[in-house]
Amino acid sequence: MKKTIFHISFFSIIIYLSGCSPKGTLTDPLLYSQTFKGNKIVTTEKLESLLPQRPNKRILKTPLTLGLYFHQLFAQNYPNQKIKWQKELTKLNEDFDRVANSIDNNSLAFLKLSKEKESKAQKLTKKINEGNWGMRTFGEAPSYFYEEDAKKNVEKVKTYFKNHGFFNYAVSYKADSLFFKKRSIAVTYLVNEGNYYPFYKTDSLVTPDRAIYAILKKNQYQSLLKNGNRLEVETYNAEKARIEELLKNNGYYHFTKENVSIRINDLDTAITKGIEAITFVPNPDRPPQNPNYNKSYLLNKVTFISDGTSPNIPKAKVDTVVFGNIQYLFVNKKFSEKLLDTKIDIRPNEPYSLQKVTLTQKKLYGLDQFQFTRVNFDTTKGVLDATIYARPLDKYQFTAETGGSIYKLVLGPFFNTSFKLRNLRGSASSLETNFRFGFEAQAGFIRPDIVSRNLELGFNSSIIIPKILAPNFIAQRLNDFTPQTRLGGGVEFVGRQEYNRLNFKINQTYLWRPSPNKFWQVSLIDLNLLSTSYPNNQQARDFKNFLDSLQRYAGNNLGRSFNKSFVSSISASYTYTDNPYGQITKGNYLRVLLESGGTTLNFFPKGKIGFVADVFGDSLQFYRFLKINADYRRYLALNPQGNSIFVYKINTGLAYAYGTERGLPYEKNFFVGGPNSLRAWKPRGLGPGSAQGNFDQPGSILLEASAEYRFKILRFYGDYNINGAFFVDAGNVWRFRGQNTEGITGSDFQFDRFYKEIAVGTGFGVRVDLSFFVLRLDWAVRMLDPSLPENNRWVLFKPSEKLPSTYRNPLVLNFGIGYPF
Repeated sequence: MKKTIFHISFFSIIIYLSGCSPKGTLTDPLLYSQTFKGNKIVTTEKLESLLPQRPNKRILKTPLTLGLYFHQLFAQNYPNQKIKWQKELTKLNEDFDRVANSIDNNSLAFLKLSKEKESKAQKLTKKINEGNWGMRTFGEAPSYFYEEDAKKNVEKVKTYFKNHGFFNYAVSYKADSLFFKKRSIAVTYLVNEGNYYPFYKTDSLVTPDRAIYAILKKNQYQSLLKNGNRLEVETYNAEKARIEELLKNNGYYHFTKENVSIRINDLDTAITKGIEAITFVPNPDRPPQNPNYNKSYLLNKVTFISDGTSPNIPKAKVDTVVFGNIQYLFVNKKFSEKLLDTKIDIRPNEPYSLQKVTLTQKKLYGLDQFQFTRVNFDTTKGVLDATIYARPLDKYQFTAETGGSIYKLVLGPFFNTSFKLRNLRGSASSLETNFRFGFEAQAGFIRPDIVSRNLELGFNSSIIIPKILAPNFIAQRLNDFTPQTRLGGGVEFVGRQEYNRLNFKINQTYLWRPSPNKFWQVSLIDLNLLSTSYPNNQQARDFKNFLDSLQRYAGNNLGRSFNKSFVSSISASYTYTDNPYGQITKGNYLRVLLESGGTTLNFFPKGKIGFVADVFGDSLQFYRFLKINADYRRYLALNPQGNSIFVYKINTGLAYAYGTERGLPYEKNFFVGGPNSLRAWKPRGLGPGSAQGNFDQPGSILLEASAEYRFKILRFYGDYNINGAFFVDAGNVWRFRGQNTEGITGSDFQFDRFYKEIAVGTGFGVRVDLSFFVLRLDWAVRMLDPSLPENNRWVLFKPSEKLPSTYRNPLVLNFGIGYPF
């Protein structure tokens, strides 16, 4: 009976809210829905994307349109507010004009006044056009149905079919009024696709210029129009662009795609059952705007100008250098002409090539020395002269970032700074220095009930050289891919209640980018000298005794990870991303890392480097290991606006130690838990396997996955938004048998049980998106906890009496900067 009453009440509310609105400003019939019927080949999603109108959003496909309801609710006083805002805008403009007439238009006072006036005017204009705060934030403006829009949509759909190879098509619409939704119209577009004919011939060329004909004929295998394919306007335009690019890469500077006409012969479709594409150069229906469209140019002169003029330097200093047949003019800032010569692909007495122009700009931009580069061409003297104009970046660059995390209501702030010095001694190399200071809030190893802030300090510096320091045959092959060599070193310090850990490191890395989507990083030298000391307090003594007891009673040599160590490795990583310039809303991300530690130790007696052991003593440990890690992420937009996104991540890895000791360096282990991992567990606190510990839980086998549904909650001025997310995290770490598994039951990886030890957490997140960075709060709770007995691992919503008396499943708050993935 109660359920029946609830259902009746719920249905009544929907009928009420969908059938009425607050006393408001609805002036025309509403567009309730628009659908397509009859289309079989072209998808409905494709046709819907042609329609600019969008019905008001409905909840779970019911007639309920809360956005429209709230828009009308908050709009009741809008007409009076609009008049008020219009008066304020008029007064603002009048006041500005009155004051501006009395001050110099070039003065700082005028610029400040103008900026303030523009800011206020934009806010008032937005209120006038889009409504008050409640209308914009909670509401959705009404979507009206107009006969004129439906007729225009019919013509758009017809044009689409015409441009995509369909014949004898027909499109019409039907508008129906709805009895359950007052003054609302459901529009149905009726489609008859007719038939379509594929290409049966695409290699017909008509051009009087023999040189152009020879180039087009030679490269016709690259044509985007293929026999058997349907005509599509996108492919048609892309083919014209391909011909333009092909000829521009062969000296034809003035040639454009407007000089190309591709005609479709469909006169004999009844016989051939297909259509023919005929390419005309030049376009017979449009005379060439430039009479030199068919002239192939050789570059006459190439000049490079680095314009370092500045108001702070009243007298410009100009250095003129000729190198490699290119004239260099350096104004105030000089660069290595020998290096620039390797980045410039356009040369005197060589044919003009658009591809080489683009590659030159890419290489120069990849130096990170110029704000922009521009290549200008001059043909006024009948020859083609090129001028490369570059504006240098500031020599000094300083950035800072601050943020933090929260664990058990204890704030762990951090502060990062970065300083860059460009163009060292005119070489186009840079010096980059980074400093990190932080207090990470973490539970104690032995006493997890005690939360302390652990000091983190890091100082790293590196020289960035814009080329590969390698044999010339290797360096030349990578020269087109914005290569870099980084030579660096640094020191990092972690101070905890239990121990202090110091790491000195030296590294050398090669980086190059074959395309904007692909990135390679290879490190041939990565040397780390680690040293651990223990402060004079009870927590440190308890921790040291615990490590000794593991070794003494269980044969677990985890304590080796905290001894003085020398870690050397070589590594390579490959990264692919669909969007390298920002937060991805749809696409893929993949990063694969391969690392070999202590490889060279295999060639030394006893697996040690003699002179290093002599300097630091026999107690120095050497490691040998192999590591692989793969991180894949997928981003799926659930609507065209990108307001709803489903994303997931899969992160896996193996780290295998070989040699006498069979141990991994502490930093080379895998860890799970924390703001960017399984958020229902403390940082580094889950696993290994079904084992339960009170301190960081390293593992050598990683399986981790996360999924999030992200959506917008509120929209503020500009690009500021409050977004939400529901998420599920799953995963764990394990260890290879014999790698610190002694005495820790359930820590080793076994095929017959690992799937039972997958931990699962879920939760809700709020993200304040300020455009330039994102503040993130995630609340998470455990669903499956592998540390409990196998038949009792489901903990979500389970009564406390069915769980161990000491077990707690708290709601964990994670604070972070940026998205978790």
